[in-house]
Amino acid sequence: MKSSQLHAPSPSRRFWLTLAAGCLALIALVTTLGLLSPAASSQAQFADPAFQSVWERTDGPVASGAASRGWVWGPVPGKSLSEPFAGLDGKGHLVQYFDKGRMEINNPNGDKNDPFYVTNGLLGVELVSGLLQTGVSNYENRRPAAINLASDPDDPSAPTYQSFNGVSNVPNAPNERRRANQTGQTVRTAIDRQGITQPWPQDHPDYGVRIAYYEPATGHNIPDVFWEYLNQQADMIQNGQLVRGPLFYPWFAQTGYPISEPYWSYVKVDGRYTDVLIQAFERRVLTYVPHLPSPFKVQMGNIGQHYYEWRYLNPNPPAPQPGPATPTAPVLPARSNVSIDAIAYRKSITDLNGNYAAITNHEQKPLSFNGWWLDSPKWDHVDRFYFPNGVTLAPNASMNVHAGPGRNTATDIYMYRTSVMWDGQPYDLAVLYDNYGREVTRFFPAAEVGQTPVPVPPSVTGTPGKGTPLPTGTPGKPLPTATGGTPKPTATGGVPSPQPTGPIPIDTSTPATAMPTGSVTATVSPTRTTTATPMRAR
Repeated sequence: MKSSQLHAPSPSRRFWLTLAAGCLALIALVTTLGLLSPAASSQAQFADPAFQSVWERTDGPVASGAASRGWVWGPVPGKSLSEPFAGLDGKGHLVQYFDKGRMEINNPNGDKNDPFYVTNGLLGVELVSGLLQTGVSNYENRRPAAINLASDPDDPSAPTYQSFNGVSNVPNAPNERRRANQTGQTVRTAIDRQGITQPWPQDHPDYGVRIAYYEPATGHNIPDVFWEYLNQQADMIQNGQLVRGPLFYPWFAQTGYPISEPYWSYVKVDGRYTDVLIQAFERRVLTYVPHLPSPFKVQMGNIGQHYYEWRYLNPNPPAPQPGPATPTAPVLPARSNVSIDAIAYRKSITDLNGNYAAITNHEQKPLSFNGWWLDSPKWDHVDRFYFPNGVTLAPNASMNVHAGPGRNTATDIYMYRTSVMWDGQPYDLAVLYDNYGREVTRFFPAAEVGQTPVPVPPSVTGTPGKGTPLPTGTPGKPLPTATGGTPKPTATGGVPSPQPTGPIPIDTSTPATAMPTGSVTATVSPTRTTTATPMRAR
């Protein structure tokens, strides 16, 4: 068809059908090549065409389906505004927020072809330090963000940006908290919500993660999983064409330099607890979730969302001075003198609460179980119960932790499970952990590994809490334990992930309506129960 015919009026219906088919074919071709993405098709969504160009380079192929990986910015642009910034010609700069970062134009009269015409805010430094930057050399004192940086927002024990305050390069930090070069060493350091770092428990795998690069500018080590991600060759849009090349050039273009070491943590991601490796950078947070499929194991954290929340939605009152840094290596208290004295099995199919563990406090003072949990490891997963806040056991007193629903009292705590915690099998084991993640005690009815199993008598009388097994019912056929459902998009990545490989994912089950708690030493909140993979994430 000649070009002159395209503009000539024609009564022919065939002409219009042919023209429509040609347009549809062209749109399909462009979409297939990743040159036009659903979220980028409307420039009005972006505060500036330069922002759209930066987004399309990395996330355009993801939105169109031409590339399978996590987002660098997020599926759609977010809030845009002019933020005050002293020291610039215009006294402010244009910014736009995305799930995973913030784009900025500090010099609107600059060269638009400069790869750094659009810059990426130092959100990681601000959130961790609590210093909100309002100018080239101006800061507003706030508190570090008490926002979970690599987990579901409702995870009560996950690290926050504030947790990284004592281990990160922030203004006025002593020696910038630099670390020695550890290239080649295995990553086995964990961090908790209090900012306490300690060795990753031996029963948690390290997944073969090793240090691959040491950044002398900030004095921190980058693990191989993050180093490979930052130096990957990938499909991207360059000058309107889908090409293959370095996704980040230079490697620190979007993340900046690392301001912390990589740390393991066991956190809740999309409702399931799992091992996650976390590292804070000047501009971003990177996470590594071992049990996600390869394209989604490493992802950018949602630092753009978190920063906007910290700055605008729930700002902390200004503090006169930055708060003290969290100590990095405090001396941990001695393990509490607690014992698991027995596991009792239910006597009938309806006797769910007949399945319980008896726990005794041998200390001479009351013992708080805040942050403690109880595990029942199986062959392919771990059933886990987190003690509700407020449970306190008196000196030399005992309590029973029941599998089913009930009213919490000073002597009986209920898990609200829908299945038994221990099912009368030779592998039955109860392991108690304290709020530092340390194993305190365990009870194995069949004897320790390598020893001859000793059958548990069908009926034994004794006094609970004195080391004598409690009465047990006749174990019936094992009931199925709760298992994980179909994986959902991760909180750290925001991209629907394929079915993860490896052990069965954990499952969280909570009662639809928690029963009122009873009279205990302190207020007891509703419990929560988790079915986990063998010491994996969250």
